[in-house]
Amino acid sequence: MKSTKPYWNTLILPTLLLVFGSACTKTSNELENGKARLENEIRGQVKFLEEQENLSSIKDKMVDYKIPALSLAVISQGKIAWTETYQNENFEQQPKLDCTSIFQAASLSKPVTFLAALRMHAEGKIDLDKNIQEYLKEFVLPAGQQTPDNPVTFRNIFSHTSGISPGGYQGYERTHEMPTDLNVLRGSTGVNTSPIEVVSAPNEMLAYSGGGYTLAELALQDIFKDEFSNIMKEWILEPARMKNAEFTQPLPESEIHRVAKGYSQSGDLIEGGWRNHPEQAAAGLWSNSTDLAKFLIEIYNAYQGHSSIFSASDIKTILSHERDGHVYGFIVNRSENDISLTHYGGNVGYRTGMTISLTSGNGLVYLINSDNGGALGNELLLSASQIYDWQHFKQTEAKRKPIDSSVLKELSGKYKWNDQVDLSIAFNEDKNQISLFFPNGDEYELVPIVGDELGFIHGNTGIQVSFTNDAEKPSFMLYGQAAVKL
Repeated sequence: MKSTKPYWNTLILPTLLLVFGSACTKTSNELENGKARLENEIRGQVKFLEEQENLSSIKDKMVDYKIPALSLAVISQGKIAWTETYQNENFEQQPKLDCTSIFQAASLSKPVTFLAALRMHAEGKIDLDKNIQEYLKEFVLPAGQQTPDNPVTFRNIFSHTSGISPGGYQGYERTHEMPTDLNVLRGSTGVNTSPIEVVSAPNEMLAYSGGGYTLAELALQDIFKDEFSNIMKEWILEPARMKNAEFTQPLPESEIHRVAKGYSQSGDLIEGGWRNHPEQAAAGLWSNSTDLAKFLIEIYNAYQGHSSIFSASDIKTILSHERDGHVYGFIVNRSENDISLTHYGGNVGYRTGMTISLTSGNGLVYLINSDNGGALGNELLLSASQIYDWQHFKQTEAKRKPIDSSVLKELSGKYKWNDQVDLSIAFNEDKNQISLFFPNGDEYELVPIVGDELGFIHGNTGIQVSFTNDAEKPSFMLYGQAAVKL
């Protein structure tokens, strides 16, 4: 699993915290044991060989990462094993949450939208392979790299191969007027994204595109002559029994009390509590972990031939379209006898993720109302994999390597990374250790490891740094980009 890159904002850790759980399911003793283990055996990305592993609790991690709330669901053998809502009471602006509380699902909206469209295709309501322009009533897709013989379609939109300009969405403050889908697609005045363009030939390359999903959203509304939220309710939310989920943007006043408000990396409440997303198909779903677990279970059941919503051929056909390790936005993990699907999401103030094994029916959903949520989400997946014996989300194994302090001192200094960002390496004499500092002050303590002569790793994230031996031009590699000493 790839490590999450650091965010460029300031982190301030709280001095006082109380965390409680709001249980949403009854569990057997056996399941309760697994729940207790996951709550208290959170591990980092890196496991150092020949050393005892340091484990933390969810509570401690919420302290470390300054996370206000977590909605968590664990799936076992195609059934919800348990769900829980954890809340940090140090965040006084957030009312008490419960089992019906909703979080922004962010990009987890995309697979929910796609599976709804898959049902429509199966029932002959739409054709995933038809030129999408034929479905649009008013909007005309600007001329680009598409052709009559190779058009933009629902299928290549949902698989992120439409060629439409890549990128995501930042949303709109609640006090601002929310633009229409037409406004967004055209990049009209007041819209915070550029107009969509077909910048590469459809089906040529994989490129994540939120704009493509907004185009599909508009087309579906033109086809069904209804609001997108109603269409999704009919075609996926109600059939999958997702009773706490909805695509309504903005939320009606009657639903606002259920919202887990979003927070920045510094622990500040997002202005207005959250942002509105007119781009519902791409980023507009509100849900809790229980409902998204139900969604994943329907996919698993369909793969096993036991779903009343999807056929086995529906799911197996889309799996045949894998490209660069992805299938319709899902990351595909394969082993000798297991296949799983994983998806992540991130809106301003929210980080989300979900995974399901189509073979075992085991999986997990997390929804976190903080820009800090990515690290905990990764650790929940790693820890669940260890506790529940999954075949994916394994730790990085490394062995410490002693390095003389004089060598570490020589590595310290300022570096220019990717020709743009100033990074620094500092030597701590008391710890005999170097740390990588990002511009926001985030410190990543680096551990020398066996392998490259001057290779290092960050224990929590698995980020690896490899220094050169060039005395005249010292540098190190980070995320495949060189950082050169100034």
